[in-house]
Amino acid sequence: MALFPIIGRFDGDFVPHLVAVDTEDSMDQIAEKVAVHAVGRRMPVNADADGYEVLLDDRVLDGGQTLAALMGETPVPPLQWFDVRWKT
Repeated sequence: MALFPIIGRFDGDFVPHLVAVDTEDSMDQIAEKVAVHAVGRRMPVNADADGYEVLLDDRVLDGGQTLAALMGETPVPPLQWFDVRWKT
């Protein structure tokens, strides 16, 4: 378990955020940590959505996958850009 800095942006928001995540966080947890900075602030709540999903280079990541597991299969440098959007 280690803190790891990422840049997260919620789809449709114009503000990216520096977010501290844990390497053992799942993509679902990372999505929540990014979304809290935008949803209900600059982005409206979407009651019809079924949660969030995380994208890396336009590829949707498995919500249960941990950041550590992702780092084992693809390079993820500090301050890597992740997008988060509504899951529909």
